[in-house]
Amino acid sequence: MTKFLTLLVLLSLWACQSESRNPLKKIELKTPSGTLIPTRLVYTPADMEKGLSGTKPDEFAENEGMLFFYLSEDEKHFWMPDTYFDLDLIYLDKELRITEIIRKVPHYVGRLNPDAIPRVRGVYARHVLEMKATSPVSNGLKVGDKLDWVSGISLSETESKIRQGP
Repeated sequence: MTKFLTLLVLLSLWACQSESRNPLKKIELKTPSGTLIPTRLVYTPADMEKGLSGTKPDEFAENEGMLFFYLSEDEKHFWMPDTYFDLDLIYLDKELRITEIIRKVPHYVGRLNPDAIPRVRGVYARHVLEMKATSPVSNGLKVGDKLDWVSGISLSETESKIRQGP
């Protein structure tokens, strides 16, 4: 029984460690100035729908990002239900070049009054990066900047793995 419990604990620790290193969950993006942005990668419909809803300010670092990784370019629409901090939405093309930025999108705690939940106009893009509106890194970004993909696997390999599914 002791060996079984030891094996179970080791497997649990390995799974937790693997999750934090999973290139389909966490990556880094690098700004033109060389600043690294620790980034949560979301690509499943459920993860995209949740986004940062319910995330408290202390659970999302000032210079952290959440990248909504889409497989096609089209008009992207966002709203802010159950958010606890204002956001900058940074729209990217397939090469991770910034095509547009909508700054200081207001947060809205809850979902009880859908008409009051802030929404942003649709923007044509491939991917969308969300960062806290108070982030000095976000505030230093501008249209035309190109972000670099920093991960255990390349941007194209990541897209291929996402297309393949789980």
